[in-house]
Amino acid sequence: MRVAAADTWRCSQCHGFDYKGKHGVVGIRGKRNSDPVAIVAVLKNANHDYAELLHESDRVDLANFVAYGQVDMQNLIESARRTKNAAASSGKLFATACASCHGLSGDRLREIPPLGEQARQNPQEVLHVALNGHPGGRMPALRTLGEDMAVKMLAYLQTLPGVNLAASIVNGGRLYDDWQLQSGGPGQALPHPAYPPKAYYANSPGMTWRCKECHGWDYKGNQGEYASGTHATGIKGIRAMAGADPEKIMDILRNNRHFYGAVLKYRDLLDLANFVSLGQIDMDSGIDPHTRLARGDAGRGAAHYRTICAGCHGLEGHFVAKRTLSREARANPWESLHKILNGHPDEAMPALREIDRKVITDILAHIQGLPDRR
Repeated sequence: MRVAAADTWRCSQCHGFDYKGKHGVVGIRGKRNSDPVAIVAVLKNANHDYAELLHESDRVDLANFVAYGQVDMQNLIESARRTKNAAASSGKLFATACASCHGLSGDRLREIPPLGEQARQNPQEVLHVALNGHPGGRMPALRTLGEDMAVKMLAYLQTLPGVNLAASIVNGGRLYDDWQLQSGGPGQALPHPAYPPKAYYANSPGMTWRCKECHGWDYKGNQGEYASGTHATGIKGIRAMAGADPEKIMDILRNNRHFYGAVLKYRDLLDLANFVSLGQIDMDSGIDPHTRLARGDAGRGAAHYRTICAGCHGLEGHFVAKRTLSREARANPWESLHKILNGHPDEAMPALREIDRKVITDILAHIQGLPDRR
């Protein structure tokens, strides 16, 4: 298992949130009701080496937790499974004590997975955090309310929704387009470290950080439309990652070539990974790469365009975009198809990904036939 260097210093990484140990390391269950002074000595020994990293008062607090704060996680989780009918009673506590940060659906904080999904997949961690609060945060700890309350809270959290995969893929597609715009953060002041210094946009930092700028709208990178021209970087595409484990893709996004762990929140990384794995399409199936024309029926696409798209773009595609839609769609049909599927970053444009793919190519064909001039 790959673990970030900083995480190797977390007690939970070796001893687990069930306190029974992991990765072959012995847990701390045997230290319950031990002398805290003796536990402090263990924390300071050569094997643990927390003497310089933790203040003396923090070592005492940690020792007191090990001695007196552990709970029987397996028993509590089994109790939560049997307490489903009573979970609603914790809904009021969640709505009043927790939702101001987490939202009523438990998915407001993009730094972490949705609470519902986390509670179902990692109940030990959720119980530990519910009882003790979150490190470095202002989250209230429920320990003094008793284990029964924590059990009911876990049971309630497990009823909350998880990641909506379709919405995640669409958001990932917008992040692939321009994550700086989609996430609402400031643009990057320095070029991406992996962007070739002699490539065309090397002096436009924001452009160099866009995924599409190296990997292309057709996702083929140096094997596709970006093999030559002002967008050429020589960098390969992402087609080989279609169907890959999103967790593996997240690791790649965080590595010392991509560096997106420093600028994107957890949920944005997950959404982008879901798009790369599950959201790519074979652009050649919708666009003839030689003629750049959509493989659709413009006549059939007219009705769909006029009812779905014209409200914003106008019947002739003259509104919203800097250039007419027809000119954009003929010059770069791959970008147009990507945006039809996923929407435009930081805009209310509907994403049509879940509509029949033939309808999508029909719409693109109709757009390519709209008038050029405003």
